[in-house]
Amino acid sequence: MTTAYFRADVATLQQRCDELSRRLAIEMRLSQAAAAGKGIAGLVREIVEMTPNPLWLIDQRRRVVARSVRNRGSDFAPPDVDLLLEHNGPVDLTAAEPLVIEPDPPRGVVRRHLLMPVARGGSLFAWLVMAEVARRFRTGDVVLASRSAFHLAGEYAVQAKIARVSWNARSALTRQLLRGPEAEDDLAAAAEYLGVLVDVDRVVVHVAETADRHVSDERKLADELAALLGVEVLGTHVGDGVVLLVEAADTCGFVQQVKDAVRQVIATVGRAGAAAGVSGVTAPSELPRGHREAREVALCVQRFASSSERVVTVDELGPARLFVANSDIAAVRRYVRDVLGKLLSGAPGTADLLRTLQCFFDTGRSVRESAGRLGIHENTVRLRLAKVCDITGLDVASDADDQLSVQTALLVLRLEGHPAVPSFAERGAVGSDRTRTKDTA
Repeated sequence: MTTAYFRADVATLQQRCDELSRRLAIEMRLSQAAAAGKGIAGLVREIVEMTPNPLWLIDQRRRVVARSVRNRGSDFAPPDVDLLLEHNGPVDLTAAEPLVIEPDPPRGVVRRHLLMPVARGGSLFAWLVMAEVARRFRTGDVVLASRSAFHLAGEYAVQAKIARVSWNARSALTRQLLRGPEAEDDLAAAAEYLGVLVDVDRVVVHVAETADRHVSDERKLADELAALLGVEVLGTHVGDGVVLLVEAADTCGFVQQVKDAVRQVIATVGRAGAAAGVSGVTAPSELPRGHREAREVALCVQRFASSSERVVTVDELGPARLFVANSDIAAVRRYVRDVLGKLLSGAPGTADLLRTLQCFFDTGRSVRESAGRLGIHENTVRLRLAKVCDITGLDVASDADDQLSVQTALLVLRLEGHPAVPSFAERGAVGSDRTRTKDTA
């Protein structure tokens, strides 16, 4: 064998030794960072120090969790993960090496990228993305992306376990709060450990389940609602749905804010058709009652409401919810027909009569305020109420029993989305922020 052959063989061996040394250095540095408990942010800082190219850690919701600080001054926008994946099909979450995405300027990809899923046990936590900017990709960059994703997945898995344990404890505390004063002795220690205040007023939300629609991810519902409202939200799963306890903020119209946020959240988590009831602001000792009321409202919505009225507050339904929630559906509808009779025929003028009736009750049976809202004369309101009496035999202007009958029937029409009856949103909530206490029960 020639001297040149041996020199080539030694050069190859040296090259392999250098590569193994780089791999070992990467592994040692990442392992030490993980063992030191630096967490996800600390690991990313270590990774950044090992490559001059910019990189990003992007979660499943396409939010940038961490990135190369040193490259911010270069004005590199975070890459679009969906765009990078567009022509690659399903990604193997167990792949040992990252995807290499070649430049494709017509699609808006102007540089090569390394794209590595941060995953473990079939669960995807995030994407680690590196862009070819400061230097061309080397074998070391591929190794760095691969091993970084492995260690980051370990950190995510640990955090997920911790979060599950914490959530389970908070869920158990939520169930204790719903049990009321008899659980008071158990609450103090658990609440102190979890950092939860038990002596604050809350709004109770019940999101109902049906046989074909399950609301099982109470943690996601609670987290999304807390992010929207900026307050603490506890949650737990009960037999027929999810209960959320929303810490009451000292702001005007907070219950309406909760209602709007709940509507947005159940749409965000893919449960736009779910039925939900929202209590008023409820004192700690009255949380069991607040939950019963919110659950009754959710049941009313579930049984009768149109697609546009899926989140309703306790004060919007009033005491009639007991009848609507617990009676036979066919019997309730017969009751509505029996009470309102010819007003449901669709004959000319009946829509105005129904609208006037609903406005009359929404304004606390005030003829003057009803006239103002409807833009008509007060005498016109009185004439319409008299006409209702002529048609149905019910004196809604002065008879309390007749008023209760008509108001209950109108409630069902409002839930069903009758075109002549203003929706809950049009009506607005009156007094929905009052605090429930034993003294006002």
